[in-house]
Amino acid sequence: MELGENAKSFKLETAVCNHGFFMMAPNYWIQTTKTLMRVLRLSDSITCVTVSISHPSNQNFLQVEVLGMDKLSSQDEEAILSQVGRMLRISAQDERNIGEFHKVNPQAKKKGFGRLFRSPTLFEDVFKSILLCNCP
Repeated sequence: MELGENAKSFKLETAVCNHGFFMMAPNYWIQTTKTLMRVLRLSDSITCVTVSISHPSNQNFLQVEVLGMDKLSSQDEEAILSQVGRMLRISAQDERNIGEFHKVNPQAKKKGFGRLFRSPTLFEDVFKSILLCNCP
């Protein structure tokens, strides 16, 4: 997955680990390899696959690997990349928002803050937020 204009401000570990949601199932962060694994849905919205997401050093792309499948349809590939893009806030609009935030808060830029890791769907984000509100 090409990072495009997001490459200059993107670091996978910072994007994923800046908030506690990365520790909740079905997310699984592998610290030693700085890899995020989780289940995502294919284009039929029913079939789920395990995906591994990593950011090779000094590269302008994310390595997104679907485990246990040799070939994906173009629709399934688009569905996976769309979910990864949403989770990691990889879009031109997200990059503009982060740029504006960094102008207002230079310390955040130095620390690599600006992206808030989220779920691949709004439903999952809302569900987790509601359930976490009453947790001690």
